Amino acid sequence: MNRKRWIVVIALLLAACLCFAVVASVVLVQNVPGAARLVRGDPPSPTAAPTLRATYTPMIPIATLTVPASPSPSPTDTPSSTPSPTAPSGDTPTSAPSSEAATDAPSATPTMEPPTIEPATATPEPTIAPPTATPLTQWIAFETQRGELHDYEVFVMATDGSRVSNLSHSWADDVAPVWSPDGRHIAFVSFRDTLAGRWDMGPGSICVMDFDPASGVGGGNVRCLTDKEGKDGWPTWSPDGGRIAFESNRSGNWDIWVMNADGSGLANLSRSPEDEVYPAWSPDGTKIAFTSKRSGNLDVWVMNSDGSGPVNLSNNPTRDRYAMWSPDGSKIAFNTNRDGDQEIYVMNADGSNQTNVSRAPESIEGLADWSPDGRKLVLYSDRPGNKDIFVVDLASNEWTNITNHPASDEFCTWSP
Repeated sequence: MNRKRWIVVIALLLAACLCFAVVASVVLVQNVPGAARLVRGDPPSPTAAPTLRATYTPMIPIATLTVPASPSPSPTDTPSSTPSPTAPSGDTPTSAPSSEAATDAPSATPTMEPPTIEPATATPEPTIAPPTATPLTQWIAFETQRGELHDYEVFVMATDGSRVSNLSHSWADDVAPVWSPDGRHIAFVSFRDTLAGRWDMGPGSICVMDFDPASGVGGGNVRCLTDKEGKDGWPTWSPDGGRIAFESNRSGNWDIWVMNADGSGLANLSRSPEDEVYPAWSPDGTKIAFTSKRSGNLDVWVMNSDGSGPVNLSNNPTRDRYAMWSPDGSKIAFNTNRDGDQEIYVMNADGSNQTNVSRAPESIEGLADWSPDGRKLVLYSDRPGNKDIFVVDLASNEWTNITNHPASDEFCTWSP
């Protein structure tokens, strides 16, 4: 009895194992790739080999580094030598999947493209503009009979008549002040080395003194350049400041002479038997205007700076003198008595278009010099009853008395 029972138990266990095997086979065929092929005995396909690579799905989102786009290089820019990374075949898709596909299909192994590093561009140094030169304060130098001994002195003042100062401080007459092109020196005629010390009683010398345009202080370092071999007067600077022309009678009659700014290199330019006086150097340095009696009366002439090519500009039967060039060299102001009194005229540099600009028949006007901008004249006039310095606006014909002093204020020039 016991033996039959064990046989039944063993048979039941075998039947149970067989059932378990059948169920397990069905499950494997349905769920394990390739199990059905093994059960049927199909040969393995080379393209269907199972992959041993586990699918990797990152648990933490991977940040993508985005480099800001740089401006498109110009055709002359050097192309970048860094090659673009290439995805391995079969591992990385050629296009990114959409957001829906990413949630359904297993993710490919993520790759992060290295950022393209643009070469560093040197920051240009800021351009520093050169310092702008501070314009010099403008001054007017003039001769005046305000000396302690009633002598003529060289004074200076601002263009509005303020900051009046005595520069020469001499017992003798100092007259005819003219500015060097840089405004830092004043040439003048001095009689301090004569016995009488008066302009009409002895030979004058061409002298130079220093001046500071910023402070208005001057009068120091006086040096006389000519040797008193004759009467020397009316100096005028060359535009480069290297030479001074002047009138002199050292040759027996009045001629236009020139010398270096240190007094060396004396030379007679005009060499005429007729008197030549009152020289004025042109702004471009090529010509010298002067007054001559070559035509029988005093006229304004011009010659080359070496004395050649003299030409009569004013060519009038009356007396024309005291030529002064405009800053741009296009016009010349001069004094004339052709209207029966002494007036200031202006003409073109070739002598044409001679025009009365003072228009003051009741008074006497003397030498006139130009403002640096060419819009005004500074001149002396006796319209107040004595000689004063006036500034005249050429556009409006407005006259401004800037000295208004009882002493005689005369020869005047405007600084650069």
